[in-house]
Amino acid sequence: MTKHNFYVITGGPGGGKTSLLESLASKGYNFIPETARQIIKERLSNGLTARPGPRTFAQQIFDKDWTNFISNSDLSSLLFFDRSFMDSAWQLFSCDTVGYNKIKDTHLKNRYNNKVFITPPWKEIYHSDTERNQSFEESIVVYTRLEEWYRDHDYDVVVLPKDTIENRAKFILSQVTN
Repeated sequence: MTKHNFYVITGGPGGGKTSLLESLASKGYNFIPETARQIIKERLSNGLTARPGPRTFAQQIFDKDWTNFISNSDLSSLLFFDRSFMDSAWQLFSCDTVGYNKIKDTHLKNRYNNKVFITPPWKEIYHSDTERNQSFEESIVVYTRLEEWYRDHDYDVVVLPKDTIENRAKFILSQVTN
């Protein structure tokens, strides 16, 4: 199943994805928030460490991302995703090839719109917080690997310009179709 109305905004930590999606939401567009942040917030509120082990964390993110995709599959209007199950599939692949192999032939046949927007590393806007504790250098590595991952899975990766949130939102809206 390909959901042509499902658009992914991805990239390394601190590239402006969430701010951009909040701007699109203020214009009336719906989006699915980043799953990893939700999991981290839940864990911290329960007195746990921010993240479980890498394999467990990747699987938890993937399971929620997959649920977000499937539970919205009847939707015909535009829907944006702050990361996607493709991101968490990459995480799973990076730390647990057995877990990845269990999902690759079934789940990865389902697709978002072929056009995926990626936020490049941008030192001037990067900052860490309680949910984002990666360094700027780590965000560059994540960006590079995600860009390769999406291209390797035949997505058309569109690098967003380093511009104001408003101009980035306009750029995306000029590129999407419903």
